[in-house]
Amino acid sequence: MKICFITLGDIKFIATMKRAIGMAEPLLLLGWEVSIIAQDTEENRKRIAMECSDAVRVYYYPEGTAAEEVRIKTALVNEIAPDYILFCSFSFRNRILKNKLKLKSTILIEHSELPSGIPDNRGLRRYAMLALEYWSVLYADGLLCASKYLCRTYTKRAAQLFRKQLPVHYSPYAFNDEVVESPRVRYHELKEMYQGKTLLIYMGTLTRNYGLFTMLEAMEIISRERSDVHLLLLGRGRHQEEAKDYVKEMGLSMQVQFLGYTPEEELSSYFAAADAFISPLNDTVQDWARCPSKIYMYIPFNKPVFTGKIGEPLEIFGKEGYYFDNHAPASLAALISQLALGGLKPVSVDKGAHSWEKRAVDFTAWINSNYADKVLHIANL
Repeated sequence: MKICFITLGDIKFIATMKRAIGMAEPLLLLGWEVSIIAQDTEENRKRIAMECSDAVRVYYYPEGTAAEEVRIKTALVNEIAPDYILFCSFSFRNRILKNKLKLKSTILIEHSELPSGIPDNRGLRRYAMLALEYWSVLYADGLLCASKYLCRTYTKRAAQLFRKQLPVHYSPYAFNDEVVESPRVRYHELKEMYQGKTLLIYMGTLTRNYGLFTMLEAMEIISRERSDVHLLLLGRGRHQEEAKDYVKEMGLSMQVQFLGYTPEEELSSYFAAADAFISPLNDTVQDWARCPSKIYMYIPFNKPVFTGKIGEPLEIFGKEGYYFDNHAPASLAALISQLALGGLKPVSVDKGAHSWEKRAVDFTAWINSNYADKVLHIANL
């Protein structure tokens, strides 16, 4: 069977390509032919080369207007002629012209967040996002949802649009062995630099909504008692300058470092050197709906993960997890204090259950179950 992943933008800023490059190799091993359509950027080329073999067929397109990109993607799909098309997110820019297809492909759409539930999307923008979400139900032959909240939401919407039989597959993000097992080029440097220190890592967007100031205020609380706790912030965001001012004002410059975007090949060094990871979440529709992909990257490193008691983290760690209230910095500070005193051990998690290999196996089984007639037809060709 032939599958084509259609992706959007630069992976530095839009993370949805992670499913395409994560599942590509495992699907190849299961007998699929795999193609990826991706924007032509330096980072996309680097990441695809790092995580995919030459057996994955990659088609790069230049950045253009929405209409240009839709036209190019449609032409590429006709060239590839896949049995299945999987859109890694759906938008006015990331789609194809179905009436221009030469082959009847089964169209699948992945949802990894709920844009209409994001508070920043207000007014007309929110209605546009809502329209896209409902349109995806009509446009697709099946949906992949990265959170159980999204599965429930889209199952309900399919029923509202008289598509009760639309297949919906639960498929969270996962970790990639290529990242986990990549050479730890900076590990010894980092271990030496933070020897005798408790090292915390946050990787993601630096915004208030993602818990940036919760972490900083927790560090301010910790700094009153001890100076041997360090927080590394890997990423960028619209509130980072404000955060830097706060760190300077509170005298935290020796304990909090802003490292910006960190190359993928260096992540295994940072993750192996860390004592714990922080992944703040809010008890909101936005965070119940989204799948925090970073948590799956942390799992193989077997360290405590401080996060919110909602959604996929709750599915992963259950009642044994280390949870804090993103509106109460003291609750995070309490966990950090316990860690620094040596009182926290990692939660036991089945690593194999959260690999892209497992996602590929489950996806293939879902395809075989829901599109049996098509699978049989392809097998008989």
